[in-house]
Amino acid sequence: MKKIIRLFFTGVIIVAFGLLNSTLHAQCDKVYKSLKDVRNPDSVYVLRLNYKRLRQIPPKVFMMKNLKVLDLGKNFIDSIPPEIGNLRNLVELDLRRNRIRIVPPELGNLTNLRILNLSRNPILDLPDELSQLTSLEQLILWCTGVISFPPSFVALNYSLKLIDLRVCPLSWDDQQAIEDLLPSPRKRWDYVCNCK
Repeated sequence: MKKIIRLFFTGVIIVAFGLLNSTLHAQCDKVYKSLKDVRNPDSVYVLRLNYKRLRQIPPKVFMMKNLKVLDLGKNFIDSIPPEIGNLRNLVELDLRRNRIRIVPPELGNLTNLRILNLSRNPILDLPDELSQLTSLEQLILWCTGVISFPPSFVALNYSLKLIDLRVCPLSWDDQQAIEDLLPSPRKRWDYVCNCK
């Protein structure tokens, strides 16, 4: 009889643990598309606020300490506040098609970041601090004004798998300098001639 009771309670514990695990997994999979739906900032893991006509990043976003994916693409955002550095669990940050001119050094605090998409912004330079993003695998700068990287970016040579610099005003010499600094990652860029 004791063996049956022990087996019963073991089964109950296994079922309860499975339900708890599936509930936690479901929370991680929930995609929030509006800040109005957020009751507890700590429960938000994926936030997609693209096409919302935002002119700035809403301050409430910086309270979401567990956030892993943040999509703010296709808005009218013109600056990134330093508080972005508080989102240390971010794995993917999409800021494409905004009006951002300056990338703040605090972005370098996002050491778990794997994908950074800054495409179609009028950015000309990247700060040295981005060299601290040693988990970064994809750096997407398509259609920006970036033509060079700080020498400190050599630290990203083996973590980066892809750098997208298509539709950037790179000369052949610019491309060669990037290739010398970061030989390992695959590069996407437009063909240029070395015409003088």
